[in-house]
Amino acid sequence: MTMPEHKNIPYNLLEESFRIQNIHFYAPVPRHKHSCYELFYIIDGEGTFFMDCQNYDIQKQSLFLVSPGRIHGWEHTHNLHAYLLKFDHSIFEGESFLNQMSLFNFDLVHVNTAESAIIENTFATLEEEYLSTKSLKECTISSLLQILLIYIQRTLPVEEISYTSSTLFAQLNDLMHLNNYKIAKPSCYAHKLKTSTTLLNQALQEIVGKNAGEYIRFKTIQEAQRLLKYNPMTCNEIAYHLGFLDSAYFSRFFKREVGVSPKSFRETLS
Repeated sequence: MTMPEHKNIPYNLLEESFRIQNIHFYAPVPRHKHSCYELFYIIDGEGTFFMDCQNYDIQKQSLFLVSPGRIHGWEHTHNLHAYLLKFDHSIFEGESFLNQMSLFNFDLVHVNTAESAIIENTFATLEEEYLSTKSLKECTISSLLQILLIYIQRTLPVEEISYTSSTLFAQLNDLMHLNNYKIAKPSCYAHKLKTSTTLLNQALQEIVGKNAGEYIRFKTIQEAQRLLKYNPMTCNEIAYHLGFLDSAYFSRFFKREVGVSPKSFRETLS
C-alpha cells in the first residue's frame, strides 16, 4: 500500500532522523503514512484528525502520537497552529530508551495547562536547536527529545510498567509490523522473540490488558480495516495477505471481531 506524502511536509528520511516545524495549516493534509514516529502538538485551532479508521476532533493542548506505518491526515481545519515533529530510531543509541516508553500505545493525549506549558516550551527549545548551527547540535536534540517524550509519558494515565514488559511489547510490535500483521499463534511470536508464551501474555496484560492471542487478533483486524479502507485489493486478496488460507474463515473471523463482514465494512466506507 502506497500513501502520498504531503508536499508541505517534505521529509527526506534518508538524510534526516529528526525534523520539527511550527506550522500554520489552513488546507487539509491528505491521508498518508511514514516509516518514522510523529508528534503533533496542537497549540490552537480546530479540525478533524484521522488515524487509520478513527476520527478525532482537533483541540488545543492535545497531542497526536503517530507510530510508523499509521495512516493519518487532517481536514476541516480552522486556524490550525501546531508543532509537527518527526524522528526515527536512529536518533537514539540503540532502542532501549524507546522500549521504556508506552506513549505510542495511545493515539491522542490531552494535557492540562501546567503540563502544556512545559511541553510547549520543550517543543520551542527543540525547534530553536534544530534551526541552529551550534556545536553538539545532534546530541542536544537527542537529549531534548528524550526529555520531551518523558514529559509526555508522565501525562499518561497508566501504572508503572516493568522494563521487561516494555521491551517485549516493543519487540512484538516490531515483529508483527515486519510480518505485515499476519494472523499467527502467540507461541509462534514467543518462539521468535526467544521467550515463553506465559511471559508474553504477562507483558501484554500489564501494558494493554489483553493476552497475546487477543492482542494479535486486534492488530490483524486493525490492519484488515486499514486495507479495506485504503487498499484496492479484493477481500480474498486481503485474506491471503493476512495469512488466512481460507477466505471464508477470514470473513467469519472479521465478522466475529468487528460485527460485520469485510464486504459490508468496505461498503459502509464508500
